[in-house]
Amino acid sequence: MKVLLTAINAKYIHSALAPWYLWASCKDYFDDIEVKEFSINENLEDILGNIYFKKCDVVAFSCYIWNIEHVLKTSANLKKIAPDIKIVLGGPEVSHNAEGILNNNKYIDYIISGEGEFSFRQLLQFFEHKNINIDDIKGIAYRKNKKVVSGEEPALIENLDDIPTVYTKEMIESVKDKIIYYESSRGCPFSCSYCISSTFKGVRYFSMDRVKKELKTLLDEEVKLVKFVDRTFNCNKKRVMEIFKFVIENSVNTCFHFEAAGDLFDSDMLELLSKAPEGIIQFEIGVQSTNEPTLQEIDRRTNTEKVFYYAKKLIDLGNIHVHLDLIAGLPYENYSSFKNSFDEVYNLKPHKLQLGFLKMLKGSEIRKNSESHHYLYREYPPYEVLQNKYLSFEEIFKLKKIEKLVDRYYNSGRFCKSVDYIIKNYFSSPFEFYEDLASFYEKEGYFNRSISSRELYTILLKFIDVLSIDKEIISELMKFDFLTSHKNTNIPEGIEKIHMPKLRGKVSEFLKNKENVNKYLPEYLGASVKKIIKNIHFEPFRLDVTNKFERKENLEIILFNYNKKSKVLGLFEFKKIDL
Repeated sequence: MKVLLTAINAKYIHSALAPWYLWASCKDYFDDIEVKEFSINENLEDILGNIYFKKCDVVAFSCYIWNIEHVLKTSANLKKIAPDIKIVLGGPEVSHNAEGILNNNKYIDYIISGEGEFSFRQLLQFFEHKNINIDDIKGIAYRKNKKVVSGEEPALIENLDDIPTVYTKEMIESVKDKIIYYESSRGCPFSCSYCISSTFKGVRYFSMDRVKKELKTLLDEEVKLVKFVDRTFNCNKKRVMEIFKFVIENSVNTCFHFEAAGDLFDSDMLELLSKAPEGIIQFEIGVQSTNEPTLQEIDRRTNTEKVFYYAKKLIDLGNIHVHLDLIAGLPYENYSSFKNSFDEVYNLKPHKLQLGFLKMLKGSEIRKNSESHHYLYREYPPYEVLQNKYLSFEEIFKLKKIEKLVDRYYNSGRFCKSVDYIIKNYFSSPFEFYEDLASFYEKEGYFNRSISSRELYTILLKFIDVLSIDKEIISELMKFDFLTSHKNTNIPEGIEKIHMPKLRGKVSEFLKNKENVNKYLPEYLGASVKKIIKNIHFEPFRLDVTNKFERKENLEIILFNYNKKSKVLGLFEFKKIDL
């Protein structure tokens, strides 16, 4: 029997964990079992052809909101050209409506709800007639006499160490250049109504010895990014301290991404994290809303004051990337209260602010009780909210446009000083800046076409012209922002380029001086001027763009080093110099 475990990922750079867990649990029992990963950006015909020519007897798909349509279309066509193949689905997108999916899609043969490692292995043994009663398989749904039979209990594995490790040489070689996902636990201690993690109560852990051994394997393979999928990574202080310590002591170039609860940090964690090498730890912290009635309604038990306190402390450490999340469309969150939530989170200055929109996920409590808040949402994945009794469709559509501009002008890291200066000096709040900028974009038709990163600067200059803002300071700050975020000295249109007499000669003399090189560019000691000049740039400014933004009597020269980049901010190194 030939078995193909298939994942269709959201992006090429993503990898899939679920099919590899099935593979690890089955490879010692079956001779011919393989994992094949695709992405939703690939042609469906190519995916279909790749699967068909494997000539497998069983094909299993991991199903999520981003790939379910691809899975169903591929499965339907596969059944037509290979009618004897057995098609098995699993994953969160089918676990909460197995019976409905089987009734509506006759080409699907089996669905496994919950954790499928052991149930899928038993199903394959059933196919091989190995004394397995299909009705004894947890989480199984199938057809019997043309009627759907669905087990009541989803599969759940109590002792996670019973699952064989997925981090074998074969797996790592297959996904090494992609984001590798890792879990040290399953489940979540909380019960937020919009999240399907709340459907499984409690948290189960892999043993610490196993976690360290697997992490060491990934570190030895020099994996670039390991993304923990633990729903609330820091819910167990003893474990989290041990993992932090292990990562800090052993990681050189591997970055670890954790989803954490802001109010579960404490001074001991901060002290330990302060010792981490720059850029090896990232945190994603879900704030979601600062509106208390909203937090109570979605059963999100959190101390917002502590979340803000520790998020700010983490940001101020300077060695850790902090990503904060907000969700638009939650109960009792109207346009005004969302604006307040946005401003409070924005003012913390996280390295990334994700403005997301509520998804009415299958199996979530908020979807089950959607009528109580008059929710209207897309009936197809990703089931995003259209409106409710607090936010109109027009307001949500407006927030969508603001989200795009937050990504372009904040999350990109390309406007750190200029946008901050504009907001502080000319707007009553960050939200109002993005709101007005969105209106300008709409009026000028910029949302209707692609915009290059260079043109973003030109558009912002046009926006401040409309507002009659002092253009000189903003232009200088934008020039600085451009040079710290682009390895490109071709300044965007509209930004003044200052021509300093004899600058080239002064630069050459500066670089010939070993003391200057040792002080400002020690990594280039002994290198020729010709080699150094390829990776640096000298730019004159009329203002003190790094501090008080005051006009200088003489031009200020800043050296940009394109050989050095902040692992947290993503900006190139700069230094003031005297020529």
